[in-house]
Amino acid sequence: MNPKKSVIQCPECGSKKTKYIDDQVFSCLSCSASFYVETNQTTVNHKHTYNATPKPAPVSSQAKKTILVCLGVFALLFLFFIFMIKPGDNPEHGLGPVTNDKAKYTFDVADSKAFIDQSKNLKLFITGSIQSSDYQNNKYKNQNYWAVYDVVKGAYEQIAPVDNNASGSIGINRLKSYKLDDGNIYTIAGETMLFKYDLITKSMQLLNSEIIGNVKELQSGIASIVKTSHNFSAFEIRSNSDKRVTYYPISKLYNTDNFDHTIKNHSYPNDKPTVFFYPTANQPSFLVRYTANYSVGYPFCFNPSIDSEFDENENFKSASFSNYWVTASRLIDMQALNTSNKVYDMTLLDFRDGIIAIAVKTNNVSSEKLMIQWQDYDGKLLWSSLSDVTHFYDYSGTISKEHGLLVGSDDKYYFYDNQGTLVKELELEELSFDLD
Repeated sequence: MNPKKSVIQCPECGSKKTKYIDDQVFSCLSCSASFYVETNQTTVNHKHTYNATPKPAPVSSQAKKTILVCLGVFALLFLFFIFMIKPGDNPEHGLGPVTNDKAKYTFDVADSKAFIDQSKNLKLFITGSIQSSDYQNNKYKNQNYWAVYDVVKGAYEQIAPVDNNASGSIGINRLKSYKLDDGNIYTIAGETMLFKYDLITKSMQLLNSEIIGNVKELQSGIASIVKTSHNFSAFEIRSNSDKRVTYYPISKLYNTDNFDHTIKNHSYPNDKPTVFFYPTANQPSFLVRYTANYSVGYPFCFNPSIDSEFDENENFKSASFSNYWVTASRLIDMQALNTSNKVYDMTLLDFRDGIIAIAVKTNNVSSEKLMIQWQDYDGKLLWSSLSDVTHFYDYSGTISKEHGLLVGSDDKYYFYDNQGTLVKELELEELSFDLD
């Protein structure tokens, strides 16, 4: 039999697709095996050698589909098993704790305040208790913490426990924070302790001993602390013997009747004429720029009541302070800005470095969304951006001329750049961190 004409089957893979090379040597076109064949009229005997790495026979398309389906099912089962394992799971239930993985923590927010640090970076001061993804084994529970979050960097830079050793346990979330005119953050804890977060030292300080040492009416101890109204940089403090004082922690000044004190003319150290802004009390709202004598940390009202007067055609005529607010705000002169532009529900968010941030509505409708605006100190509009919010509190924002505006309250904040673009929304209880 002529080997060139006979049907030769590859001894390696069984394929009949072979090619005669020479001297009774064949090559398999399927697996690339090489072999020689001894032939006679009745039999074909073969012996093979390899000149190349042998290849398996082609896998059919149906076989490929079966293999892929099996691999997919295995991958899904593996992922499901991994996600079902949580740190701290009970091994008795068949799931042991995950090793080599730090637990993720978030804040159960009690209070928060936007501020700028000494380098004018946008920051958030946050207080509250700590929640863990490992809810069965949270070693930080039942204790209050404070933290500082860098908004531009998107990361926590400080997290530490509130020091409550001086007066026993503070109930979880019994914390309330305030930003006073020195730029520092003051926190009332458990209604009886006053802390200060110092921007220079970046530390939390308990002020109770200092207050009791400076105020003879409080020698029996502090029974309660509340913030004064009208944004005075002061606290109303009641002693255990029921004596009451208004205490200014920055200047360490105090008096026993804040109202009587503020309706009388006073002069204080480092008094100087300073420019301030505040909207009129009635609707439509107008922004008023006024000059007042001012000294950091001394009695001064930051949100006076300013009335506006209109003619018979509802055109704006003038704005004025009442006699009490003239004294409490230590007024020198005033001017209403943008009187041709009628807006409603104006809220003053912050002013510094030649920029005023306000929130306004174009109609007197409570459900209308606020427009966030930057103006210069003459009232010229720099930018305006529609928000998704219907209400903000006065002084709930902070301005960085370089970075933009941070505004919000409670557990949600909005970060705008200095061109008015919303950069990000911050849900504080979703910002995770590691403590381990």
